[in-house]
Amino acid sequence: MEEQQEDQQNQDGRVFVETMVMLLKSVPTLQEIQAVLGEFTINKVREEGHDTWEHCGPAIFLEYREEYFGQYVIDIVDRPWPDELDFDKPDSKLYRAWKEGCFGISTCPGALDRAKEQSWIWPEGREAIKEAKAFLRVRTTFMLDRDEEFEDDEWIPSDYYAPEELMEIHWVILALFKLPQVLCYFNPQGEVLRDQASFDETDELYHENELPALELWCNARLFRIDDQWTLMDTVGNSQVGVPDVEAVFFSEAYSPVDVEQLLRLTTMYLLDAPDEDIQTMEDENGTTWKLSFFIDSICDPPRQVVRLIPDDGRTAPEV
Repeated sequence: MEEQQEDQQNQDGRVFVETMVMLLKSVPTLQEIQAVLGEFTINKVREEGHDTWEHCGPAIFLEYREEYFGQYVIDIVDRPWPDELDFDKPDSKLYRAWKEGCFGISTCPGALDRAKEQSWIWPEGREAIKEAKAFLRVRTTFMLDRDEEFEDDEWIPSDYYAPEELMEIHWVILALFKLPQVLCYFNPQGEVLRDQASFDETDELYHENELPALELWCNARLFRIDDQWTLMDTVGNSQVGVPDVEAVFFSEAYSPVDVEQLLRLTTMYLLDAPDEDIQTMEDENGTTWKLSFFIDSICDPPRQVVRLIPDDGRTAPEV
């Protein structure tokens, strides 16, 4: 948690903390959005966008952690998700808004395209998102409408714990799924796509077991290195303040389902014991995996990772 807070506090111009997205077939009105929000307390409704659409479109502001001036901001963007984020145009408004975190703390260009290619839980999403014409952003902030001065390092609460906050945002997502215009949920930082059924099922499972819903925030991906070796990794773990995890393994010897469990187990271990120096992890089948830290990931997006290789006598290829 401390590492995440330090990373967030060092980003100039940041206003928003967490970000989730709903891709839309068509654009709802603010009144239609209000109608599905049920018992949420609406602080205000703004009919016009602020600054530019890149920063905030027409929006509804919901009460959230009032003691810290927190709010959910749901804004409407009447255009497709800008997947390239003007990466090659540093003087553009879109690029500046992206660098200020308006599209997610660690969102990288190409996130939606990678999410489509790696949509294993909801494979229908690869075709479904072609219908996306607009999107809603659901973001949290603790900086707007304050009635007192605050220090630069107080822009998120001192007791902020990302997994709890992310689970809370699910209530807003579940409400927005009631809109007929909603196509699917998209987490741009974790490159996750889910329809309503798969989101509901996963959310309920993790709530019942009182665990962070990592599958809804951080995708698990699969790549073939060559005819014999496979890479699996996570993307989006930065949302909970830990590195992503990579596993390189001999394809015929390990099940992708088992390796995904290991990726999630390692993420939970890093989350629960961030200061512990660990050098190995053991999977549920009793295999020991060697653990190393790398500043560069094998696959995009570029990020720090923990890499796992099984200690099974095989020599992994150079990647």
